Amino acid sequence: MHPSADTTEIYGQLGYGPAYIKYSQSVTNLFGFANSKNSGYLDLGVNLDVTNGYTLNLHAGHQTVKNNSASSYNDWKAGLTKDFGFLSASIALIGTDTNNYVGPTPDRKNLGKTALVIGTTKTF
Repeated sequence: MHPSADTTEIYGQLGYGPAYIKYSQSVTNLFGFANSKNSGYLDLGVNLDVTNGYTLNLHAGHQTVKNNSASSYNDWKAGLTKDFGFLSASIALIGTDTNNYVGPTPDRKNLGKTALVIGTTKTF
């Protein structure tokens, strides 16, 4: 039997203006990795208002998987969000520093590929 992919974390975040720093600590095994309790994730980012409702979104993060350093990684995001008032649209390029990360997913899918993500959100 494999460890559960369910994860419980506690985190704290500090922000100043458009910038933030956040740290998350797992209090259970992390995402199905055995013996990975107390793994940590450091998240640094900034969301800069550019002009006319556009926001530049920049992020860098580092995941440490305790007792499984081969699965630790860095990740990043560079994106742009536009607020239209009635909904927001976004486009972002996201990636990691590994080209062959295979997480604890049943289909053994490569989760480390760089990807372009396009989305919309609406708040009710």
